[in-house]
Amino acid sequence: MKNNVLVATCLTLIFGFATLAGCSSGPEVKSVKKASGVSEAPAHLLVLAISSSEENRAVMESALVSQLRNSDFKATGYGPSPALQWQDPQQLRQQVEERLQIEDADGVLTVSLVRKNRQVEHIPHHVVFNPVTVSYGPLASATYMEAIPVPDSYKETTAYILRTTLFDAASGDSIWQMFSSTVDPKSLGTAAKAYARVVAREINNSFDGSRH
Repeated sequence: MKNNVLVATCLTLIFGFATLAGCSSGPEVKSVKKASGVSEAPAHLLVLAISSSEENRAVMESALVSQLRNSDFKATGYGPSPALQWQDPQQLRQQVEERLQIEDADGVLTVSLVRKNRQVEHIPHHVVFNPVTVSYGPLASATYMEAIPVPDSYKETTAYILRTTLFDAASGDSIWQMFSSTVDPKSLGTAAKAYARVVAREINNSFDGSRH
């Protein structure tokens, strides 16, 4: 597999999803790009989550494989492999090439964490009004607006930017890529399932459901 892009992707480590309280949102698709002149997606995808954490890799790969199979792809997770050479790009590429041959896959789908963006939003002092109804007996009542002051507060959120890349096994070229953002995921498992649904949908949309 002649592939400098895959090498660069494999150097972008590590999944750092934390279990966070509060509201979550996403994934939001930031951009999708398909290589010109490519009309069909590979039919059999080897799915590789870029992380030195075996647990994180397993969760992400399992979610992606499940959704891709539901979208009529043949998909195989790379699976547990403590021997993957994350710090040696050339060796890692060779390991992926060998696995491609074993699985007879014609594409590689990688996902990596690009960065985490932490934001702190200042919410100034404000007043909210709530309706309050007072009863004066069975036949009479009155409603007034109660003013409730809300003191200054701060809201912290963390956005995880993910890069998903689809490579053609024969040429080693990147033929499709998506950047997405997930805000404050409650857990890696929850985020992975939602993310996988978006990936499968966007790949199908980009290639109009066509396979090799």
